[in-house]
Amino acid sequence: MRKTVFTTAGKLVDDSIALSFSESAKQNCDDCRLWKACYASRLERIYKDLRLKLRRHFRNGGTWVVNRAIAQMGDSPIRWARMSVDGSLPNRWRFNAREWSMFVKRLRVLVRAAMERGAKWHVPVESSGKARSYRVALEGLGVVVRRTSQSARFGAVLRQDDHRAWVVAERIHKGHVSSAEKKRNVCEAYRLAKVAREAGVSTVVCGAIAGDTKCGQCTACAEPLVELILYPFHP
Repeated sequence: MRKTVFTTAGKLVDDSIALSFSESAKQNCDDCRLWKACYASRLERIYKDLRLKLRRHFRNGGTWVVNRAIAQMGDSPIRWARMSVDGSLPNRWRFNAREWSMFVKRLRVLVRAAMERGAKWHVPVESSGKARSYRVALEGLGVVVRRTSQSARFGAVLRQDDHRAWVVAERIHKGHVSSAEKKRNVCEAYRLAKVAREAGVSTVVCGAIAGDTKCGQCTACAEPLVELILYPFHP
């Protein structure tokens, strides 16, 4: 029996699926403010089986991963579906035209199949170029491709006009984040959310970080009406 292609995360509701295509802060990831401070990559170094699984996914390619996911999804209801709990979606430039067309075709089958079982999709990407590619790829399916803004300043984030997210941190750094530091980041996220709303930007602070809500109980990342998600820096 084949091992499951899906990955897990404690912050997700039980009736959810998560699919990852590569290791974090490597391979598929474009430039990112958190590249050197990526908490997911630290977890991958700790959990050998996860690390080897993600390496296998990258080596076998995005279409292989999606085809396995389609075959293994089953018929049970799905409340929440997440791309790239670890790593990121494959880069467009890794495919030739025929390969990209096939990957997109199968990815759309996967997305539809999960939605038919009740899922809302969180599809995060880390760059403008990748956001453009996947917004075209998933056009018409009612899926929000949410770009994590790499802007250094919040003012620039406010001036952007696509579905986006931003990491709020007094300082982005490697290593442990103390409870006091996380609390300050959470407080700052709520302050910035108020600023954004006053500027007319629909904004939500991630409840899985700032509180005890699980992804899937909160579906803000998947909602078209939510323009901006704020993630307090928390690893």
